[in-house]
Amino acid sequence: MIVLGKLYRSLRGHLRRIGWGVVALALAVHMSASWLLLAWAGEAKLLGWDAFVYYYVTTASTIGYGDLSPGGAAGRWVAALFVMPGAIALFASILAKTSAGLLNFWRRHQVGKMSYEDMRGHTVLIGWHGRESQRLVQLLLADTHTDDEGIVLVAEGVAENPLPDQLRFVAVDSYADCGEYERAALATAARVIVHAADDDRSLAAVFAVMAHKPAAHVVAHFESAAVAQLVRSHYPHVECTRPLHVDVIARAAQDAGSSLVAGEWLGAGGPTQFSLQVPAVAAPVRAGALAAAFRQEAALWIGYRDGRTSAPVLNPPDHVEIAPGTLLYYLADARIDGARLPWASLAAD
Repeated sequence: MIVLGKLYRSLRGHLRRIGWGVVALALAVHMSASWLLLAWAGEAKLLGWDAFVYYYVTTASTIGYGDLSPGGAAGRWVAALFVMPGAIALFASILAKTSAGLLNFWRRHQVGKMSYEDMRGHTVLIGWHGRESQRLVQLLLADTHTDDEGIVLVAEGVAENPLPDQLRFVAVDSYADCGEYERAALATAARVIVHAADDDRSLAAVFAVMAHKPAAHVVAHFESAAVAQLVRSHYPHVECTRPLHVDVIARAAQDAGSSLVAGEWLGAGGPTQFSLQVPAVAAPVRAGALAAAFRQEAALWIGYRDGRTSAPVLNPPDHVEIAPGTLLYYLADARIDGARLPWASLAAD
C-alpha cells in the first residue's frame, strides 16, 4: 500500500506538470492511431465518425455498452493491446487533471488567493473578529439593499475563509499593502467597512484604501477619538465610528431606559434606522411635509445630512427646506422604497 501510494502521488505530480495542450495532443494522436489500426484490421463498422467517437468514449470511460465492438481477431487484438489501455489511461489523466484543477480552484478561494475584479456594488469588509464579525455579516446580508453582489472579506492573519458559504475572501499579509485591495475589486465596491484588530491596523487600512480614491462609502471603527479625528482631518467623507459605552451609560443613568431605546434603534429585531436620498430630479422639499410623508409610511423621520457638512441635522424645524441629493435618516420596521414617497407634492412653496 505504501508503494502504491507513492506511485499515485508521483503520477499525480507528473500530471500536474503536464499541460492541457500535451494531454489534448496525446488524445488526438491516440485516437488517430486507433482509427488507423482499426481500419487496417478491417473493422469497417467502427470507422464512421459518429461510430468511432462513440466506441472510443465508451471504451475510454470503461462503460462498454457492447453494441459496437471489433468483429474480427485482428480488431480484438488492436482493441485489447492499444485502444483500451491508451484510451483508459488518457481518460484517467483528463479526470485527474480536471479534479486537481477544481480542487486547486476551491482551495485558492478558501485560503484567500483569488481575485474578484469582476464584482460591482458589493461590500468590502476589512478585518475579522470572530463572532462579532459573524454578526456584522448576518446584519449586512439580512438587508437586501446592501448584499446585491455579496461581501468580500479582506483579512490579515486569517488562514482560511471563516464563512465560505457567505463570503468571498482575500488574505493579506498587511493592511497597509495598497495593491492587495485591488483583488477585492475595491474600485467598484459600493461600501467599505474597516474594523481591524486595533486602531493601528485600522488606520493603515483606511490610508491604503483611500489611496485608491474609491467611490464607495467608507466606514471605519476606532477605539481612540484622536485616531478617528486624524482620519477625519485627512478624509472628511470617511465615516468614523467609536464605542458609545460611556455615552450610553451616562444617558441611561440620567434617563431610565435610554440604552434600551438606543439598542432598538440600531438592532435588527425592531424599528431600525435606515436612510434614503432625496432624488436629484426632485425640487426642494419642506421638512414638515417630509415628516408627514414618512408617517404615512409608518416611519419616523429623524433628520438629514447634506453634502456641505459631515454632521447630521436632527429634528429640524418644519420650515427648513431639504435640497435634492440630501441623505434622510428615518426609523422603520423595514427599508422604504424612496420611489413611493410623493416628492412632487412635498415641494416647498
